[in-house]
Amino acid sequence: MADDGDGTAIWTQVVYVPSRRFQQGDTAAEFALSRFEDGRRVLPMYSSLELLVAGCGEDQPWVAVQLQAPEGIEELAELAGADVVLWDVDFTQVEGDAP
Repeated sequence: MADDGDGTAIWTQVVYVPSRRFQQGDTAAEFALSRFEDGRRVLPMYSSLELLVAGCGEDQPWVAVQLQAPEGIEELAELAGADVVLWDVDFTQVEGDAP
């Protein structure tokens, strides 16, 4: 939580999200989605950069996103086109589609 200057606490959280590699001329980040076998799109989110690197590898591009409210998690997932959010998942232990 942060302080808005007058002593009022403000909810804020930084999340780390795997992204596609940036190319010259890109104007926005594209989140790296995975899929469950049933077709649902999964947006992995990480509570720290260390956990993202441990779960996706050192070469995984990523984006840090500062959320201003708990609802921001669902809004970010909707913006990315995801059906499900998974926290701090270790893709090195999961078979199949990694970001």
